[in-house]
Amino acid sequence: MFIDGRMIAISDEEYESTRLQLDLPSDFVLIEATSFLHHDTGNGHVTIPLPKDYIVAAFEGRNGRRLYGVVLIKDLSRVQASA
Repeated sequence: MFIDGRMIAISDEEYESTRLQLDLPSDFVLIEATSFLHHDTGNGHVTIPLPKDYIVAAFEGRNGRRLYGVVLIKDLSRVQASA
């Protein structure tokens, strides 16, 4: 999967865990992610780095509907460092 524009390999179990953490049906797939929370305050854009191993994940269903959420991927920082 892509995290902040970099290809990062995660296991099938970790992939499934991200979907289950957000209680999404099986037709939703992880399409991209970032380790930063981006927020438009109305007075400007704020970027907040998330704690180690957390990401904001974008999932998309077969009908094109996108859902976003913050999920934990254990040892993600180790995987990112080796990429």
